Amino acid sequence: MRKDRILAVDIGTSSVRAMVFDPRGTVHARDKREYGTVRPLPSYEEQDPVTVRDETFKAMRSCLCQEGSGAADIGGISFSSQMYGVFPVDEQGNPMTASMIWCDSRARKQAERTAEGDAAKSLYRSTGCRPDAMFPLYKVMWLREQEPEIFRKARRFVSIKEFVISQFLYDWVVDYSMASSTGMLNIHQKQWDEQALETAGISPERLSQPLEGSIGFPVKNRKLLESLGLGDDVLLFCGGGDGPMANIGSGASSVGEVNIDLGTSGAARVVVDRPAVDDQGILWCFCMDKDCWTSGGILTNAGNTYQWLGESIASFAGGFPPDDILQRLDQYAQEVPAGSDGLFFLPYLRKVRSPHWNSRLTGTVYGLTPDHDLRHMARAVLEATAYDIAAILDLAAQQVPLTSRVILTGGLSRSLLTAQIIADVLQKEVVIPENSEGSISGAAMLGLKSMGCIKEYGFLSEEASASRSCVPRENTRDIYEALRGRYGYLISKFSEIEEFQLPAAHKEVLR
Repeated sequence: MRKDRILAVDIGTSSVRAMVFDPRGTVHARDKREYGTVRPLPSYEEQDPVTVRDETFKAMRSCLCQEGSGAADIGGISFSSQMYGVFPVDEQGNPMTASMIWCDSRARKQAERTAEGDAAKSLYRSTGCRPDAMFPLYKVMWLREQEPEIFRKARRFVSIKEFVISQFLYDWVVDYSMASSTGMLNIHQKQWDEQALETAGISPERLSQPLEGSIGFPVKNRKLLESLGLGDDVLLFCGGGDGPMANIGSGASSVGEVNIDLGTSGAARVVVDRPAVDDQGILWCFCMDKDCWTSGGILTNAGNTYQWLGESIASFAGGFPPDDILQRLDQYAQEVPAGSDGLFFLPYLRKVRSPHWNSRLTGTVYGLTPDHDLRHMARAVLEATAYDIAAILDLAAQQVPLTSRVILTGGLSRSLLTAQIIADVLQKEVVIPENSEGSISGAAMLGLKSMGCIKEYGFLSEEASASRSCVPRENTRDIYEALRGRYGYLISKFSEIEEFQLPAAHKEVLR
């Protein structure tokens, strides 16, 4: 019997998904389990690793129990996962704290201190990651300084995917892309970077073994396989982080191809054939596999700002699901011409990362007059997102020639208005795959290719690669070129404003 199906698993920030794919890209079964995050203190953003692990196993088990899943035909399990999270585990592999996920910014002081020191430039050149609280390197530093007893007793510092995979292998391994996102992997040598480890205060033995995500491992935990309904000859593939897997799954896996992934947050990534960093330290660069890398930037503020506008300003929250809110805002924004009649919306409700990396920037509406309303604000948010993507890709184009098209995935890809605005600002064709499951599809393709079921990254069925596209409108070229310059000027001016914190005594009076 030819085992030509793969169980792909995507461990996201808010949910985990499991799907069974065959080489044609047909999905034979699927399941999704949701879980939350908690904010126990300002700047904290946490998840319980055990809950995420247990929900992951439930999703896998439920998926495989569905009629038609063909569990007997499954030859492998492949993973995609949220990036930038970290937590310590003890000698037995048990979590010692909650997981500090990507948007946890408690390590801001540690990152700023490092950025001001002599090591910042060399760390960036070696690891492809500039000092920022998002990266696990600085979260580990925070643990060392704020929770010294936990830091001392911790056996390892791992991501949620490493924690889940360890249950199958009784071992600790991490794929190159996830290791890159820690800020501690040397992207040239593909091993833990000595300077980064010294900065964190740990030895390489306290991290997992980095390796190619396409390596197939025999599963040692037979009881776990049996509980899932799988045979003991199934291989496990570490896969990759959700970003690089989205490149593969969307069809942007060749050098110079761009994937723009817009969901709660966002990212713009281009595949490069060498480690690539920029002189300004704006872009990150991660290992994708043994002979390719991804360079790009992460937008902390994307769909979350658009969602906030609908829920908090337009008051759509009462009884309306998120997709309905998105559609209603799109309907309003479509009534406004390119440029939002001179209104600018700086969408930085959360800490700003690419392309500005400036914590002083906050959410700001500029140019507001009595002639503007919610319609203008909605369009201005989407335009600001497109301006930031354009700034990232301008830098990426200095490293490698970009293709004439970009591939758009993520929740906001369902908005044709968003796709059209991006096409107009970039003056490039924007392709939207009908299959919006970029990350989990990428994990499936990686596993199927490693199993020999497909020769290249891409499903065999033409239907699985179906897409729509938006082409740039020539009459918007000059408008958006001028507005991009104006937007950049506003960013530079607002970046000069000193951060303001209301004194504690004043806060008490206001209460």
